[in-house]
Amino acid sequence: MAAVVALTGGFAGTPAVGTADGPDLTRFYQQQLSWESCGHDVKKGAQSQGTTQPPGYAERLECARLEVPRDYAHPGRSTMLVQLIRLKATGPGKRLGSLVLNPGGPGASGVNYLIDSGTAFARLGQQYDIVSFDPRGTGHTEPVSCGSKLAPPPGNAADDSLAAKEKRINEACGRYSGGLLPWIGTPNVARDMDVLRAAVRDDKLNYLGFSYGTKLGAVYAHEFPDKVGRMVLDSVEDPTRNTWQTALAQARGFQRALDDFAADCTHDAGCPLGTDANRAEDQLRHWYKQLSDAPMKVKGETVDETTYVYALREALYRRSDWPALRQALAQLRRGDGAGILRLSDSGGSSAGRAPVRHIGQDELPPQDQLALRAISCRDTSERYGAGDYARAQRELTRASPLFGPDIAPTLLDCDGWPIPGDDTSRDVAAPDAPPVLLVATTNDPATPYAGALNMARALDNSSIVLTFRGEGHAAYTTGDTCVQRYVDGFLLHGIMPKPHTSCG
Repeated sequence: MAAVVALTGGFAGTPAVGTADGPDLTRFYQQQLSWESCGHDVKKGAQSQGTTQPPGYAERLECARLEVPRDYAHPGRSTMLVQLIRLKATGPGKRLGSLVLNPGGPGASGVNYLIDSGTAFARLGQQYDIVSFDPRGTGHTEPVSCGSKLAPPPGNAADDSLAAKEKRINEACGRYSGGLLPWIGTPNVARDMDVLRAAVRDDKLNYLGFSYGTKLGAVYAHEFPDKVGRMVLDSVEDPTRNTWQTALAQARGFQRALDDFAADCTHDAGCPLGTDANRAEDQLRHWYKQLSDAPMKVKGETVDETTYVYALREALYRRSDWPALRQALAQLRRGDGAGILRLSDSGGSSAGRAPVRHIGQDELPPQDQLALRAISCRDTSERYGAGDYARAQRELTRASPLFGPDIAPTLLDCDGWPIPGDDTSRDVAAPDAPPVLLVATTNDPATPYAGALNMARALDNSSIVLTFRGEGHAAYTTGDTCVQRYVDGFLLHGIMPKPHTSCG
């Protein structure tokens, strides 16, 4: 394991440019970005979306690299290059500057998200350059690496418990990325965003963040209140909950969403869960046990109980995916797991969705999950271990018999993490920042509605909560015209909805 690198310098209050109170950051803030064609790989990714992208979309994509200090307290020691991507404003209308996007995660690639989302921001893209980026440790920005394969446990009587495996993963991350891990985390990414704001020559940061991206936006407002422009935070994380409380809230949220799906499905005689809503849960659990005891093979891939849970979860992010879930369950009833496999892989870079955790016993998680782990463990001082796991399983399984056992292992992610974390990023107070528009969905399974109310109080700057009465995550991208009208009205014209405004 790599030695722990000592951390220097506080997170809060870093001067924007060099002052007598801090290091000189002038050269970073005054850098000139060299925007160029993103190259074949990026264009191929955009073109692969087929007819979902507007004509000429791939040709409009431009990429650049933003130089930032690895350690803002000592900017001259080492730097890193943040991967950027943008779509220049199309018109008509006056250009309003840049609108920076973050799709969530943490760990999700903002570059891939913009590649995949050509139509979602078309109206905003008339007057804004749409800009996204891979936060440090993710995607193309010094991605966290923990090797190519998990090393076997030492000794003849190896401990093959889940907790032991999590520690082995964390030790590998320390060996391969120990020099990077201290500089991962939300406060440093917020600083990178301020350098980005200056590099695109905007006086204020205009920003749209989803899920974890709402935490990033709130931390930015806390650190740089005088630089906040028009900011929208959609599917808001709750800054008042710790890691355990967040896991419990998510288990309850996904269970409510599943109950809503089952109730909707059982109204129809053709529902694969039957017509009795009270017995639908029994059927869903039966399939879980069946796939646990006898996994299916679909085109060489395994469909087991973990695949099944992820399929359920992915379909619950958007009500528009409920028909696909219903069809997949009908296939499963016939002994065909193809629909379940397809849904389990459908999250991709969709706004706000956390990476899945489906890994084999001796496999390392994929890079986006490693980045999630690195950022999350840097952002908290909590370290839960094997002694906490039994209680976590009990509490989360009580909250959701299907989703709870899947969420419980995430509490072990930071056990043995090679560097300490802290709770600085939970402080989002920004009384001197202009009001922020918070968008919250009443039946959001991943970031429950109450989180937006708590965020508004924590910001303490008269921010407004726009309520979307519906299901799913990332309300703006659901296509709801009411939500889009209010968000666009604020971002394009500066018109904030009145308090207690709702859609749906």
